[in-house]
Amino acid sequence: MEILKYLCHHIFMIDICKAHSIEETLKTGKSFLKEAGIESFDLDAKVLLSFVLGMESYELVSHADAEIPLKLYHQYMKLLKRRGAFEPVAQITKSKEFWSLPFKVSKKTLIPRPDSETMIEAVKSEFKDKNFSYKILDMGTGSGCLLLSLLSEFKQAFGIGIDIQSGAVKTAKENAKILSLDDRAVIFKQSWHKRKPARKISEHKFHIIISNPPYITGADMKTLAKDVKKFEPRKALFGGRDGLDEYRMLSQAIYDWEILERGGKIFLELGKGQENDVKQIFEAFGFKFEKYFKDLSGIIRVIEFSKK
Repeated sequence: MEILKYLCHHIFMIDICKAHSIEETLKTGKSFLKEAGIESFDLDAKVLLSFVLGMESYELVSHADAEIPLKLYHQYMKLLKRRGAFEPVAQITKSKEFWSLPFKVSKKTLIPRPDSETMIEAVKSEFKDKNFSYKILDMGTGSGCLLLSLLSEFKQAFGIGIDIQSGAVKTAKENAKILSLDDRAVIFKQSWHKRKPARKISEHKFHIIISNPPYITGADMKTLAKDVKKFEPRKALFGGRDGLDEYRMLSQAIYDWEILERGGKIFLELGKGQENDVKQIFEAFGFKFEKYFKDLSGIIRVIEFSKK
């Protein structure tokens, strides 16, 4: 915290009233974030300046000599301080791109991550008819990024997203509206810990059930990056001592609720090295293991099951 105060004084309080070009301001931003210990200092400084100026990143180069209005310069300085305190860029800008779509994020939801796009690829590889009216259930929808990305691919599909957090439900509903998908997405508060689902769920049989449940172990929670540990919701991260608590509850719920359509598939996101344990949990409830899907780093990220 002391280094942050030092940097703020020596970088931001000097020449506070003079004009600054985009190039100079960007250099200041990179320097500040680097000194604050932000590994992605270069990218983050550009993203935040682009956000403040309402410009694309490439325009920062083509307009490098342009002077920044003092009001916007001060606004950028404030955002740099927030990032320097490890607040995620997505929460500062309240947005994050996922599957080439813009998603609103809040402190009540996880920030969509590129690894999770493996889920979309997995579903698309198994369900190839883009014009079929699939029914999709997203258990633990968060920002709605998985459900809504699938609905953007399957133009005739209908989806339900549930989450135990009211704030997440609110955010997912807003994203559905922003993406003009609210006519095909029903999102509401529901726990999968209950033996019986809401009628909105029980009246359907789903072709596709997806979930990215909390799966961080107790040990790994202690080693999370500062921006994740401090600013993202613990309930959406912590999966119990061994990281498997919610997979146990999910398998029980999907079995008890009897909501998987004949020929339907279950897709679950995994933490690194959890595939064998999750496989055993779901097979114990009579679900048939189908295959694994790896992310771009070669890590098994998604597991698929079907009904025997």
